[in-house]
Amino acid sequence: MQDIMKSWSGLENQEACRSPQARDSKARFVVAPLVTLLIVVGLLEAYFPSLISSVLPWTGYPQSEISANLSDPFDWSSIEATKYFEFHSCFGNFKCAKLELPFDQFNGTYPDSTISLAIVKLPAKVPVEDPRYGGPILSNPGGPGGPGVLFALLAAEGLQTIVDSQTEPKLTADGVGKEPLDGRYYDIIGFDPRGIGWTAPRVTCLPDSPSAWSWDLRENAEGIVGSSDAALGRLWSMVHAYGASCKQAMDTRAGPDIKQYMTTAAVARDMLDIIERHADYVNDQLDDGTAHVADPPKLQYWGFSYGTYIGATFASMYPDRVGRVILDAVVNSDDYSAALGKGSLHDNEKVMNSFYTFCVLSGPEACPLATANSTAEDIEDRVRHIVQSLYHNPLAISSAQGPEVLTYSDVKMLIFAALYQPTESFHLLAELLAEIESGGGLYIDNVLLAARFRHIYSCPVNGSESHGYEGLNMLALFAVLCSDSEDLTSMSIGEFEDYWHVLEGIAPTSGSIWSLLTLKCASWKVKAVHKFKGAFGGNTSHPILWLSNTVDPVTPLRSARIMSARFPGSVVLVQDIAGHCSLAAPTSCVLRYVNDYFQTGALPDPDTLCIPPTSPFSLNSTDPKSPFYDPSLGKKLPVHNLALRDEHEVKLMHAARRLQRVSASFGMLRQVPGNERVERMLVNAHREIEY
Repeated sequence: MQDIMKSWSGLENQEACRSPQARDSKARFVVAPLVTLLIVVGLLEAYFPSLISSVLPWTGYPQSEISANLSDPFDWSSIEATKYFEFHSCFGNFKCAKLELPFDQFNGTYPDSTISLAIVKLPAKVPVEDPRYGGPILSNPGGPGGPGVLFALLAAEGLQTIVDSQTEPKLTADGVGKEPLDGRYYDIIGFDPRGIGWTAPRVTCLPDSPSAWSWDLRENAEGIVGSSDAALGRLWSMVHAYGASCKQAMDTRAGPDIKQYMTTAAVARDMLDIIERHADYVNDQLDDGTAHVADPPKLQYWGFSYGTYIGATFASMYPDRVGRVILDAVVNSDDYSAALGKGSLHDNEKVMNSFYTFCVLSGPEACPLATANSTAEDIEDRVRHIVQSLYHNPLAISSAQGPEVLTYSDVKMLIFAALYQPTESFHLLAELLAEIESGGGLYIDNVLLAARFRHIYSCPVNGSESHGYEGLNMLALFAVLCSDSEDLTSMSIGEFEDYWHVLEGIAPTSGSIWSLLTLKCASWKVKAVHKFKGAFGGNTSHPILWLSNTVDPVTPLRSARIMSARFPGSVVLVQDIAGHCSLAAPTSCVLRYVNDYFQTGALPDPDTLCIPPTSPFSLNSTDPKSPFYDPSLGKKLPVHNLALRDEHEVKLMHAARRLQRVSASFGMLRQVPGNERVERMLVNAHREIEY
């Protein structure tokens, strides 16, 4: 996903380096829904090499479900970074640009050095001179480390449908707006934050991609903390060797190193430059020379997960530059500054419990772990026994493609991944666990075939030293997270072990996995030149809308409440579902409020709760008899359980369900190394399976 990956030509001749081919059409169809199971969205996906190069050709997601027309190739190396926007047609209906920005946004070190920020835009449905033109909405998919360009290519069309006026604009033959001139229509902009994706320079630690890939293979082979009595010591030594070596390599280089300039404060400052220079671009497009964009322009934004921390940082640094901003699945700045510490998993086990109740309510037909008389406790005991059975004895799998094993760490990781999107993953997780119990099956075979990517080195193409792997996995995440966090390098292995056990007590399902964040930051010796040290909060020029689910595996509802209290006038809109981000199970209720917010600026009433239609996934969080009862939700709040009342809501839900698929596939897509490879994979996916 960088300019270094300039061509995919010659791949056909690299037989030894190609990903395993799909089996038969039945196998591909089985793997397609398993995409969601294999995703480790948000932070987890940064730990392990992406599975996408072996999975995506089988996923079967039609290109029309992914929004961008990636059949039109675009070579990022063909355009230069400029101080002001120069957009170039790319990826069908999109516009691409590179913005030249200072390497150091704050302290003036290396004043002659710049970065090249990669930006993609889906233009508004009306021209900039139309009074209905609403300007750009920036987006960020989370991470840290998520490539915003790729996310926008996949999601911009759906986001635009949700935020735009639900009346299609009427234009004259020359593109001028016709009556009625109401509603707003927005550009959607995605950008790769500094050090990430197509933005240059890209973050690196090791001298070449084979070294980075090989080291990750070794580290991943150790499993998660707690996967054996030796795992902690081995992982501690490995991450400290890596962290020290990364610092030594940086110290030997001349000039600036991007790892010292990747903090969220720098990203927030880059966003300010984006909106200001885009305002200049819009004003330059007007024939009459009048200024169409107010001065100073204000940020419009929809950020997910870590993207909410970016938004909160921007709002704290520049409260007078905040426009309509939605922060979805809210990161608590206090937790984040402690390397996403204990508070993040506050509701994690509740999501796991919702898997057990799902099985009970679905019955044996949808959940093979259930019987006609099973209780949630029965399902929980059965799952724990299945997982524990792999601790000393991984499941041996043989195939014509080679041997594999399914380990305790693999299954723990898959379970954690499933918690992000229960409605997409729980029935598949149940099938997988049942097959482990019975000793094998088609789901396991295909999961492991897809996972071979993180077990086998994939050699470069045409002798190139880089295939785009390094910098798109764990390194980008920790370069940001550990730079933003308090200094943890004085932590001892004993102190870390105590911390890990605390996390295990809070969230037995996920504590060992989440503790890897602190483990990495304890070894990160690169110090940022500048990070935001002020207090979070402020009187913003427009109130923020926070979105939260009642039960989220890594960004609990209480985080949204804590952050909202720091920004007077802001409102938390709550959705009674389990999962990460509002798109985990979108409701027409939330979509209506989001659309109203971007159309009119209006906020929902405080304490509004959106309840989805009844299903085996229902939490019933306002019912005292429910295991998920939350008395903090209150009794007097307005409750919405809206049916699809009209064509507009049908349109919104259709767009949201497409985004739900995008968010599922994006967990792996985000690490794809280059635009031509993305194009080829998506086109192949479209050709291989027709729905």
